[in-house]
Amino acid sequence: MELTSIQGEVGRNSPDEQSGAITLSTDNLFEILKNERRREVLDFLNTNGGSATLSDVAEHIAAIENGIDLHAISSQQRKRVYIGLYQVHLPKMASYGIIDFEKNRGTIELRPAAAPLLPYLYADPVVPESNLITLRLSAVVVYVLLVAAGLLGVPVLSGLPAAGWAIASTVALLAFVVSGALTD
Repeated sequence: MELTSIQGEVGRNSPDEQSGAITLSTDNLFEILKNERRREVLDFLNTNGGSATLSDVAEHIAAIENGIDLHAISSQQRKRVYIGLYQVHLPKMASYGIIDFEKNRGTIELRPAAAPLLPYLYADPVVPESNLITLRLSAVVVYVLLVAAGLLGVPVLSGLPAAGWAIASTVALLAFVVSGALTD
């Protein structure tokens, strides 16, 4: 996923000339997304119509963080999340123009400036394709076929003494291990 839709100077939000909406800089986008609670707030708001109460969001996040059902969370677990959201995360998100947070009412609303953040919440992790992995698997297959051919009596391979197979096996194993260490 490219960041081409995110405009503005690095480190600054800039208003869109036509709509007046805030466009996030790349640094600010990642600043918001780097915290799991802020990502959970965005996800909760996005999946629940764009608005919620602080209490509902805190309960939802407390249940996730503690790996328990929503109805099983304790008041202490809920309070710990509630305070963190109230004092830190929601004001920060509001300062970036991502949400409207009414502290007195305890309401949170998703703003249009949050749109560039949402695809990152649901993006599949990028798994780089490596030709080295394919090469390693191919080498294993070739080696297994050579050993099988030797055991079946193919003339050149069946004539290789046991010491030759031991040396070939050791070299193949070392090559496999070293190539694995290089990919990690």
